[in-house]
Amino acid sequence: MKRNKKSGFSLLEVIAAVVILAVVAAATVATVAPMRAKSEDKLDDQQIATLNAMSQTFFLEKGAYPTTVTQLAQAEYLPYTTTDERRRVSAMRSKYNYDRTTGVFTKK
Repeated sequence: MKRNKKSGFSLLEVIAAVVILAVVAAATVATVAPMRAKSEDKLDDQQIATLNAMSQTFFLEKGAYPTTVTQLAQAEYLPYTTTDERRRVSAMRSKYNYDRTTGVFTKK
């Protein structure tokens, strides 16, 4: 009797490959998650620096600090024409503290 040898992978080999891929995927996610949080913190710092610079520019040109970030945007110191830009300014209002007397934005 002659045995037919079929080429292909056994079930055990396929399961082993899937397990290896799952371990690699889990390790990648665990590595990327802290990087994302760190980049969001850096973006917040950059936005605060921009807001503070625009607030100071507003003060130098108008003689008073803006009362809100919306006033700063409406005076065209920040982009405020599209719906996405308006949504971003609204998010800034809820994300950062603003001191009207000094014109300084800080994280909440």
